[in-house]
Amino acid sequence: MGTPVRVLLVEDSEDDAALLLRELRHGGYDVSYERVDTPDAMSAALDKQEWDIVVSDHSMPRFSGTDALSLLRTKRLDMPFIFVSGTIGEETAVSALKNGAQDYLMKANLKRLVPAVQRELREAQLRLERKGLERQVQLLQKFEAIGRLAGGIAHDFNNVIGAILGWAELCHQEAEPGSHFDERLQKIVHEAERRQH
Repeated sequence: MGTPVRVLLVEDSEDDAALLLRELRHGGYDVSYERVDTPDAMSAALDKQEWDIVVSDHSMPRFSGTDALSLLRTKRLDMPFIFVSGTIGEETAVSALKNGAQDYLMKANLKRLVPAVQRELREAQLRLERKGLERQVQLLQKFEAIGRLAGGIAHDFNNVIGAILGWAELCHQEAEPGSHFDERLQKIVHEAERRQH
């Protein structure tokens, strides 16, 4: 059994799709896939499940690879996108890479497909791990901020208690000993001292 991989194929030719799948299977992948060739079909496939990688033809009658890449990025999905085409020129390929594709291959040279997929899946995993670490750092920063806030509140609370304690002690000294008022002031002083620690 090979390494499982979920591939969204943006390809209008069943024969070309079969060649790509055969190459991936020969490269040790256990491929689950869906082939789409329209914007609506691609959008539905992206909404329906998670994919590990998108492999797209560049030129198709009803959909272009450039549009497929744009659709993927519009959905803010961070998954590798590889062009595999028989017609892509160097200038178009460079433009595709600038627009967010990870690689481009010629259909005449599918030997590069498996290494490209391996590399991009590895890079995607590293990006995912990096995002996880960034989230943990952000969470720790939030906890640190909450701790500072709680410390500030505790400090302010102690200041208030100190003021109450000071006034209560002053009133206690002026109150008639043993009076009801004196007993209440003693309770206030006692509670304030207890809350300060």
